[in-house]
Amino acid sequence: MSVQVPVRLGTVQETLLVPLWARARECDEPMPVLTDPTSREILDRLDYDFAPLDGARASQLGCCVRGAQVDRWARQFLERHPEGTVIELGVGLNSRFERVDNGRARWFELDLPDAIDLRREFFQDTPQRTMLSGSALDDDWIERVRSETQGPYFIASEGMLVYLDPDEVRGLFTRVADAFPGAMFAYDSMSPLVLRHQRKHDAMRYFTAEFTWSVGDAREVEQWDERYRLKDIRSFYHMLYAHPKRLPAYYRYLGPLLGAVYPPVKRAYHVNLLQLGSVDSW
Repeated sequence: MSVQVPVRLGTVQETLLVPLWARARECDEPMPVLTDPTSREILDRLDYDFAPLDGARASQLGCCVRGAQVDRWARQFLERHPEGTVIELGVGLNSRFERVDNGRARWFELDLPDAIDLRREFFQDTPQRTMLSGSALDDDWIERVRSETQGPYFIASEGMLVYLDPDEVRGLFTRVADAFPGAMFAYDSMSPLVLRHQRKHDAMRYFTAEFTWSVGDAREVEQWDERYRLKDIRSFYHMLYAHPKRLPAYYRYLGPLLGAVYPPVKRAYHVNLLQLGSVDSW
């Protein structure tokens, strides 16, 4: 029997367990939207009580449709740039490398020290893949990536930016655009509506961390800097309701009704692909 790995994570870092749980649970679905046996192996080894999440069926599907969409963008990037560089900010216990890598790209996986310490229980550095311990808000990781690669770059961040202050998000985008002109940045964003009702979230209600960043419109980010251009925007609402039978009954029936009478619900959460700079790497 495998030795159980203890979980010692900060308040925000602990939320990385939600998408891990979602990807692991997805393995049991007859038609999974994302296939990730590595997540199941990790989940089985963690000394952590995941039982409260058993009813978070919408979050399970949501994390997986989000992850699957970012995977698609990453694959498209690597088809165009087989020897490009992939950077994951707030990587948590994501196994995108196992799902997407082509054997030729360079990967960097960044997270805060306690998250990387946990990650190292399951993953190892290789000449192709490097884990970095630190904050996405510092410049150390940028200097490291620039010193070892020449791009082009694909940057992915799932479920991280929403925990930052608005000024921190803007500052991060600026530093990344300055350092990696033309980079593609995949990230998720939510509207103030989600922030106001976050304690009703089927998974987040069990965690003390709180969402802090939102945008009224996903395209608002393009107004921050003339270098920013959104190449793709995917509505979480439409991604979820592409799989209605996977949703609990109250989501399945109430969601479309609420969306019809209150359209902002359909624009509450998005997964976005942003190009940073005029150099077209897409």
